[in-house]
Amino acid sequence: MEHLQDRLSKWQIMTLSRELHHDEDGIGKVCDLMLCTEAQSAYNAAWMLYHLSAEDKRLYVSPFYDKIADRAMGPCLNIRRGLVLSILIDLSTKQNFRTDLFDFCLAHAVDKKESDSSRSMMIKLAAKMCRFVPELANELAACLDMLEYEMTPSIAAARRNAMKVVGLLRKTTSKN
Repeated sequence: MEHLQDRLSKWQIMTLSRELHHDEDGIGKVCDLMLCTEAQSAYNAAWMLYHLSAEDKRLYVSPFYDKIADRAMGPCLNIRRGLVLSILIDLSTKQNFRTDLFDFCLAHAVDKKESDSSRSMMIKLAAKMCRFVPELANELAACLDMLEYEMTPSIAAARRNAMKVVGLLRKTTSKN
């Protein structure tokens, strides 16, 4: 972990992630690094967490969900917000649903001060969260309507995919 303060290649990050397979203590240390250190180490740690297997994320990163969500919503995030949000997308479940995170995603998805990648991840995360609480689909749709004329490729794709989720949820709730 001592070389995480250096700039690492994708291959190096993926190798380090594979080495952490089933290493609860090591993954916990990487989570702590992402949450508590300076920019380069936190960035590398976030990339390592992103590249972990789904099983490792579910078993060992899930206990950090609230801390990661708090970090993602913080005003002084020193790494790419979209990267942190992409970790949360993989961890989101009905059991750890957070209204504040959903509201944050909706509010900041339309904020032009946020990067396009962060805004795309916010849309994707909000759509995933709607699957757990279908009643929120109308709120997401209203937010997405405000983005209708923003056609950067990443936001347009995220919006299109989220609208598919909204459509499916509306069909499901209308049948019930």
